[in-house]
Amino acid sequence: MILPKVRDLRFVTIRRGGTLTDSDHHLLALWAVSCAEHVLDLFESAQPEDPRPRQAIGHARAWMRGEVTMTQARAAGGRAMGAEGEAAGRRECRWQREQLPEAIRELVLDDQRMRNDICWSVFHC
Repeated sequence: MILPKVRDLRFVTIRRGGTLTDSDHHLLALWAVSCAEHVLDLFESAQPEDPRPRQAIGHARAWMRGEVTMTQARAAGGRAMGAEGEAAGRRECRWQREQLPEAIRELVLDDQRMRNDICWSVFHC
């Protein structure tokens, strides 16, 4: 994962010294799961033998239910990361932004603007 050298405290939970509430943390996870599920069929049709994306979605949902730790869910997500075509990626980026819950919309969009230069412009939709 590509992160700035200094963590953005808006994405650190309150109990760890940041400003992110548990409810917004869960909204972020729910949005991420929704985005992943949106393209899961496409991935599985191209890579039917690769279970990592489905497993990552399962781990994220398990974390939201309190069944696994955030570290376990994040590790499953890291294993699931893969490449996609640029045009498809741009379409997916726009779709994902449309799905953002209002409560976390500006938080996510601001983070994407700040990280875009170090993330090869992947947040430029």
